Amino acid sequence: MSGTGRGREERLLSKLRERFGIGGAPGGLALLTSAKRARLVTREALEFLGVAAVAGVYVARETPFGIHLSIEGATLLGPLAEKNVVEIPENLVDAWMSGSDLELGGLLGVEPGPVILRCGEVYLGSGLYDGRRIRNMVSRARRSEPGQELVDYSLRREKEERGEEV
Repeated sequence: MSGTGRGREERLLSKLRERFGIGGAPGGLALLTSAKRARLVTREALEFLGVAAVAGVYVARETPFGIHLSIEGATLLGPLAEKNVVEIPENLVDAWMSGSDLELGGLLGVEPGPVILRCGEVYLGSGLYDGRRIRNMVSRARRSEPGQELVDYSLRREKEERGEEV
């Protein structure tokens, strides 16, 4: 990896640590960055591929207002976050995933700027908190239709393995 790439990765890790308290990539994964996006890739794949144009799962990008995590980025990095994680009730998940902003008022311990959203153990991506509402950052392509059932594929797979109806 080039020195420029390493510098971008160190800068991004520094921003993740400062904003969310994330100390580094999850075990066994490495962070790759390009000029616009960051991806997580297994170390084995990295060794196998060497320097690849595109490898791994898109997890984040830098924006003028801070770091934006994709839904996958929130899912992979969210459990490592120690701050600026917002727990939302289940009744707001549908609104969030369909693209609505959330009016939540003042959230104790949450700083204005990018935040990670979750409902229980399910991470829902990131948004921009301004002190009273969270602006939705879920891309239009990933939004659900209001009332559309959200599928938890890991739960679905577990049910299928047990022979339960899904």
